[in-house]
Order: sequence, then C-alpha cells, then structure tokens
Amino acid sequence: MQSSPRKARHDGGFTLLEALVALVILSVGLLVFYEFLSGSLRAADRVRNASDAYDRDRNALALASTINPMMSPEGVLDLGRYRIRWRSERITAMFRNTNFPAADPGQFTIALYRMVLDFPDDLAFAPVVVTKLGYNRQTSSPTPSREP
Repeated sequence: MQSSPRKARHDGGFTLLEALVALVILSVGLLVFYEFLSGSLRAADRVRNASDAYDRDRNALALASTINPMMSPEGVLDLGRYRIRWRSERITAMFRNTNFPAADPGQFTIALYRMVLDFPDDLAFAPVVVTKLGYNRQTSSPTPSREP
C-alpha cells in the first residue's frame, strides 16, 4: 500500500486574508473614534468662543453702565487680554430737565446717546450697541447783587 503525500497543515498562525480583515476592522474602528474626537474638539472650540463672546459682552455692558456719554464721548479701556473702545453719538436734542412737581428748570442738561462698544484688537466679536442717557450738571452762575 502506498501512502499518498499529505499536505502540511499550518494551523499555528494567521493567513494573509485574516490579517487583512483584522486591519480593515481596526482601521474602521479608529476612523469612527477619530470622527468622534474631531467632533468633540470642534464642539469644545465653539463653546470656548461662545464663552469668550459672552465674557466680552458682559464686560462691555458693565463698562457702558459706568460711562456718562456726555462727559466721555469716546475712549479705550485696556483689560489686559483685550481692549474695549467706545464711541458715542447724540441721538436726541439736549434739553434741561424739570424739577418735579414744579415745572421750573432743573439742574441737569440731558440727552440720549447711542454708544458703540467694540473690540479693536479682535474683529471676530460683534460690537455691543446700547442707548444711554447722558447728563451734565449745570452750575448756576451767582446772581449779581443789586446792592451798591
């Protein structure tokens, strides 16, 4: 009896096809993870930009609440990380206030102003526009005495 030559079996390792399938599965998993990571980083960047814009708007509004646009129609405030510049333009006529309940003239000249507060170093942030009352206290000149 003659024995037929047997094929040698190699059960100890991966075939080329198995290795390619494993690499394809690994690359698809890494691609999905990369897209997730990239989307998370973009979302974090949008949140940081929104936080910066909110911070700048709050600082600009806080600055606007302390400025009398009739006395300081323009200027710049340096906050270290950025600067806030403001410009004011009068949008109503100037008039004297009245004393309540009497209708005689009061001590102040008042007018409405439109204030534009912007960030000259970073034009990516929109300017803040507010309408503010400007005032100036009138110093009454002493009335001349009629006595000789």
